[in-house]
Amino acid sequence: MEKKDRGGFLLCLLWHALLYFLWSAPAWILLALHFIVGLPIVWFWVALGAWLLLILLRTLLVIFARYGSAHRIPVPENKNPYSKKIRDPYAAARKE
Repeated sequence: MEKKDRGGFLLCLLWHALLYFLWSAPAWILLALHFIVGLPIVWFWVALGAWLLLILLRTLLVIFARYGSAHRIPVPENKNPYSKKIRDPYAAARKE
């Protein structure tokens, strides 16, 4: 039985954008300086683009880690006749 995916890339990207919204503060300061001092608007877009690129890279890292951790290593059978037999608590989860 395969697990259902509860969210995609865009949901994860939106979540990271909300979590790290304060990291976009330099971009908003540059936008305010554009209207107050006359700083070129291109600096606002560069800062906002850098923030979005950072959020995108963090999202891709989280998605990569999620798919990388989905691989399960099978537990080998204990063939030692003198060792104590113990119950495997994860046996039911491995069957699913």
